[in-house]
Amino acid sequence: MIRRSLLTAALIIVGSAALAPKTMAQTADVPFTGNVAGVCNFDQITPGKLGLNQQTNPTALAAMFPGGVFGKVIVSCNQGARVSISQPQQTGGPGFTPMFSVGEINSPFGSTSSQGGGSLPLPPGGGLPLDINMIVDKGSPLVPGNYSYVTTLTIVP
Repeated sequence: MIRRSLLTAALIIVGSAALAPKTMAQTADVPFTGNVAGVCNFDQITPGKLGLNQQTNPTALAAMFPGGVFGKVIVSCNQGARVSISQPQQTGGPGFTPMFSVGEINSPFGSTSSQGGGSLPLPPGGGLPLDINMIVDKGSPLVPGNYSYVTTLTIVP
C-alpha cells in the first residue's frame, strides 16, 4: 500500500508538472535606423570691392584690378562637395550689357569660373576658405556711378 501511495503521489506530481504552464525567457531585437545627410554651410561671407582696369577711361570692373578686393567665403562641409559660381548679376548703378563677364572661385584646392560651368571639388572639413573674384567688361568707357554686383555660389554635397 505504501508503494501504491508513492506511485499515486509520483503520478500526481508528474501530472501537475506536465499541466503547469512553462515559463521561458524570451528575447526581441529592436532595430534602429538613422540618416545623416550631407550638409555644407557658408560660415562667413566678406563682401568684395571692385577696382578699375584703368583710372582714366575705365571700361571694366573686377576685384583683381587695382583698388579691388576679393570677396571671401568660409565653407564647412561634413562630406566632400562641389561648389560652382554664377555669372555676375548687376544689382545697382548705371546699367549696361557687358561684352564679357565672369565669376571666379579660387581656393587651396583649385579654381573654377562661371565661363565653363564647372564646379570645384571641396574636401570635408570646416573653415575652407574661398576667394571670389568677378569681372565685368563693358568694352567702352563706363558711365560714372556706384556699381553693385552679386555672384551666387552653389554647393552640392
